[in-house]
Amino acid sequence: MKRVLLGLLLLLFCSCASGPKTDASQQGLSAQDSLKAEIPKINMAKELAKLDTMLVADSPNAAAAHENFLRAMDMLEIDRIIFAELFYKRALANDPESHFLLSELIRILLRQNKIGEAFPLLKLSVQHPKTTAESFLHLARLYKENKELDSADAYYKKATDRMSENFAVQYEYSLLLEFLRDKEYERSNKELSLEYKRLSRDIKKIYDILLPQLDYPPRLMEKQIFNYHVTETKDSITADLLGEAFRANGIEYAEYGFWQAEILASMKKYSEANEVLLTIFFMHPSKELTSKLALRIANNYELMDSVTVAVIWLEQLLTQEPENHVAMNNLGYMLIDRNIDVNKGLALVDKALTYAPNEPSYLDSKAWGLYKIGKYKESLEIFEKLEASGMDEKELWLHLAKVCEALELHDRAKKYMDKARD
Repeated sequence: MKRVLLGLLLLLFCSCASGPKTDASQQGLSAQDSLKAEIPKINMAKELAKLDTMLVADSPNAAAAHENFLRAMDMLEIDRIIFAELFYKRALANDPESHFLLSELIRILLRQNKIGEAFPLLKLSVQHPKTTAESFLHLARLYKENKELDSADAYYKKATDRMSENFAVQYEYSLLLEFLRDKEYERSNKELSLEYKRLSRDIKKIYDILLPQLDYPPRLMEKQIFNYHVTETKDSITADLLGEAFRANGIEYAEYGFWQAEILASMKKYSEANEVLLTIFFMHPSKELTSKLALRIANNYELMDSVTVAVIWLEQLLTQEPENHVAMNNLGYMLIDRNIDVNKGLALVDKALTYAPNEPSYLDSKAWGLYKIGKYKESLEIFEKLEASGMDEKELWLHLAKVCEALELHDRAKKYMDKARD
């Protein structure tokens, strides 16, 4: 009975260490460097003795450790957590090398919000070869609460590397990384520093895990596309991500499919781009998007030299939307450029210009049509106005070179051809 009373008195007067105040970064090392440093073998009994006199026994005894562990379990069964803590401490005192008992004691202390006692034990725990991801996570959270964010980052990384299936923890870590990235952006005067890009890569890695599990939520998709941009991720990977999001959500994410097709077309994968666009076209009820799709589909067919199919798509669109001046110009230019029917093409471009008389692309089509029928001076006048307006397109320089050559303005033709090559 006296031993029990003595134990209770010791428990009541057991000192509570204050919260974490220093880490390796204050000793001249960064948190990441301290984690990489070679760790000496720990004398667990000696270290525990520094923390709490109840954690060390004069003569450790495995049987006594087991007995106290069982009593701790009994106390937990009846929700006597203070007594459970007492018996866990006695068990650990008799088996100071037991990582399991150390982890259980930490869990009990954290459950009671005894951060001051738990923190140094956690720092011991994570140096043990059998340490758990949960220990890394607890330590990361404590460092985060104490505003030691570099250390929090390092331990969150260790935790998430072992907890790839725990999506809540992955997301929790991503929020810290986003905060650190925002701070880095301000620190580097709104420049994308190497550290900023490193943080973006780490966030990207987490989002690659989260996105399929969360069905590609738009806000997270926007962030990931930005991460891809910052980290210079290949266009093909971005296209794959957009395609996965579209396939997972169908018509609801039609814009992602459209975006995927745009990237594929920029990579000159016109057939693959049209497969995506045709899927959207035949399932999407929006007239506005249907027009947009038809124009892109026709353009891709032309780029694949399937000009007849491209013409059919544009003519069908104009049948449904007779005032669609973009389709008028596109069809008109195709008829002119491919020498299919230059006069009909010019008529379509002239009609498009009645809707948008100052549209540069329409004026370029008009000037190119005039060149095709031999009206070189009239063509040159329009092209020169486009040049003076600041238009800077390879196609414009090629057209000007052709017109100047036809007018025997050879020096100017060479100058424009050189600009087209740049």
